[in-house]
Amino acid sequence: MGICLAQVNPTVGDLRGNVDTLRLVVQANSTEDLIVFPELFLTGYPPQDLLFQKGFLAGVQQSLGEIQKFSTLYRQTAIVVGAPWLEAGQLFNAAVVIKAGSIISIQRKRRLTRLRGFDETLYFSAGESSVPLRLGSKTLAVALGLELDLDLAIELREAGADLIINPAAIPFRVGQGAKHNSKLSTIAKGARMPIVRVSQVGGNDGLIFSGGSVFVDGTGDLRALVPKFQVGCALVDLAKPAEVIAPGAEDDVAELFQGLVLGLRDYVRKNGMTKVIVGLSGGLDSAVSGVIAAEALGADNVWGVTQPGPYSPASSAEDAAQLAKNLKIRFDILPITELYKAMLVSLNRQFSGTKMNVAEENIQARLRGSQLMALSNKFGGLVLSNSNKSELSVGYCTLYGDMCGGLAPLADLYKTMVYQLAYYINRDREIIPRQTIEKPPSAELRPDQRDDETLPPYDILDGIIKAHLDDGLSTGEIISQGYDKDTVLWVIDTIGKNDYKRLQAALILQVTSPICGRERTMPIAGRKQF
Repeated sequence: MGICLAQVNPTVGDLRGNVDTLRLVVQANSTEDLIVFPELFLTGYPPQDLLFQKGFLAGVQQSLGEIQKFSTLYRQTAIVVGAPWLEAGQLFNAAVVIKAGSIISIQRKRRLTRLRGFDETLYFSAGESSVPLRLGSKTLAVALGLELDLDLAIELREAGADLIINPAAIPFRVGQGAKHNSKLSTIAKGARMPIVRVSQVGGNDGLIFSGGSVFVDGTGDLRALVPKFQVGCALVDLAKPAEVIAPGAEDDVAELFQGLVLGLRDYVRKNGMTKVIVGLSGGLDSAVSGVIAAEALGADNVWGVTQPGPYSPASSAEDAAQLAKNLKIRFDILPITELYKAMLVSLNRQFSGTKMNVAEENIQARLRGSQLMALSNKFGGLVLSNSNKSELSVGYCTLYGDMCGGLAPLADLYKTMVYQLAYYINRDREIIPRQTIEKPPSAELRPDQRDDETLPPYDILDGIIKAHLDDGLSTGEIISQGYDKDTVLWVIDTIGKNDYKRLQAALILQVTSPICGRERTMPIAGRKQF
């Protein structure tokens, strides 16, 4: 039996476009006996509240009908299509198997996935036991996504299956890829049954899917794979298995960079845009954002703007200009100093007799945000917000200022991870100016300002935030790890006080923990004292 693992990049809601993708893949691989597409491929994953729209579900059924008709042209080939399936008033996350114009099997997901941002139990009913399907010389069983574990695999084998098909859509998380493959290998070996996993690739809103589709034999050895972060197919001949592929060591930072590039590119492309605007302060975060944007969209589609203010050293604009030159992107200088002075004049009566504080600092940030949004409105282009997870967690950012934008590519990265990315970017040559990486971080909103005047050192801050948000540790548990008690209490209290800011942040590309931005569902009005 010949099997095609079709690692494709569907667009959520684009039924017509996704069917067209299927047609192209089937036409190119029509000599194969089985072509497998990812989980919920037809709608794109995750379809979210589109599943509540009757017109959309009707479109799904119509699209499946089109695929049935198309399949008559390739009668020897069975096609596994991930799609919602409506039956007797219940909606299922299903794998629909189509061959020669007919639906020959519908496999309904039994163990629904509950992800932050897409809880399948809100939309789908759980299916019942899967019925293996005889196809040629093989008896197939389908398990969808992360419902597949060793117990289910053994159950399917005992039901008569000798091959598991696993259409999947698994969100990318840094460092998790090897764990998924290791688990799949353990399942295949434990059940003594080969597994075909076909994973979605691409970005859909804040979720990034790395792909990495694989074929694992019944001893747990990897026999075929599709490279991560790209569209492609792998062909498997069960009668003539390929040589064993030794798992390569994963480079977490390299994968992080690839994931962010893919997520940014797809968010821009799938929203019908082509260009982005990046405020280049001369600092680290904006430099890394600029590099990711140029890699994702091409230099011609990135507009870098530096906006020096009254407390910006000349070296910052010089660093921004050097970065833009290295990237070969458009670059403009839009000073805010005169605008800032005019704003203070307009507020002179109200501010009279007061000392400079965060009010004057935030005026500068908001003037910069207004300029960038004006360019976006006038010329088009998505403004990128350069906030990182460390700053966003404790509110070290300005609403309607540096938080302006339609996408925040770095907002799920701790500051220490941004440094790692910068060193990775400069691994072969200096793209980000060395002084940008080495100088002390500063918002440059008051004379000689430095981040460490307000925040703990980033290695300490990041450790506490990760323990609290990602690992869910209590205050006492975090302190027991050796962190200063007062610092821990300040960080946790400050995180709670700034939940309102994160709810208004730009869309975040999720790469570490989903407990960030809108995904952190905490009460705003109230006290978090416990």
